[in-house]
Parts: sequence; structure tokens; C-alpha cells
Amino acid sequence: MDDAREQHGTSQVSKRIMIVDDHPVVRTGLAQFISQEPDLVVCAEAGNAQQAFEAAEKQQVDLAIVDMLLENTTGIQVTKDLKLRCPGLRVLILSLSDERYYIKGAFQAGARGYVTKEEVAEEIINAIRQLLDGKIYLSGRVALKFTRKMLERIRAGDFDDSVWE
Repeated sequence: MDDAREQHGTSQVSKRIMIVDDHPVVRTGLAQFISQEPDLVVCAEAGNAQQAFEAAEKQQVDLAIVDMLLENTTGIQVTKDLKLRCPGLRVLILSLSDERYYIKGAFQAGARGYVTKEEVAEEIINAIRQLLDGKIYLSGRVALKFTRKMLERIRAGDFDDSVWE
């Protein structure tokens, strides 16, 4: 893929993406639409945690997209282990769930973004770009749910102002 860019006269360095999901069809679908972006390349795919660890270290991955529920483990545990092995790696969690437990666990483990599988492909690309730019990302659905809960707490007088500091 980098060779194709060089042939077209661009010298842009592609950001290297790894997809970690135990369903081959999901990995293939993600890889197809990510690879359409001129500055992104899927350099590795992993169906389990061990494959993810090996690929992250060998492939010099910039960002990992990690499914929340993998065979015999969770995306939370995989994220923790990936961050220990590759501290600079950015992790985007992709999940069926918008439950607080998973979202909180993902960010505590070191993920910088969380997207539900109900989102459109463009939102996943936007999330990737935000994380690569050093920002955090919550999908629209998750952000809306989070904002509603925060507003409920503010209205109830049960919101600690220290979160703004």
C-alpha cells in the first residue's frame, strides 16, 4: 500500500493500524474501509490476545482497534497488556455495548476512544483520526448517554465541580 502512494507521487507516511477481533468477517470489513483512506494502512490483524501482542511489537503499530469481547478475554484486559508492552500505542475500543462498566474499564485500561458497533464507518474513521491526533473519542451514542447522565447529576446537585479543573 505504501508503494502505491509512492507511485502516485505522495510521500505521506501512513499510520499503521491493527485490528483485534475474533470474527474474521469483522476484521475483513474494517480493513477494507480503513484501507480506502490514503493515510491509513492496516498492517496487522489479530484474532486473539496473543496474536495482538506479537503483531503490536513486530509491526510498529500506531493504533489498535480492539473488540470489547474476545474469546477467553476482554478488550479491557487486552488493552492493559498492550499498553504495558507498547506504552505509546493508541487503543480504540469497538463494542456492541454502551454500558458504563465497559466504557469505564476501557478508559481505565488505557484506551483513548470508544465506539459502538452501531456507528457508521465514517465515525470509526473519525475516531481513528482523533486518536492519532492525540485526542480522546467517544462515539455519538456514548457521548450523548454520558452527557445525559452528567446533566441529571448536575440538576440533582450531585455533581462534583472538580471534574472541570
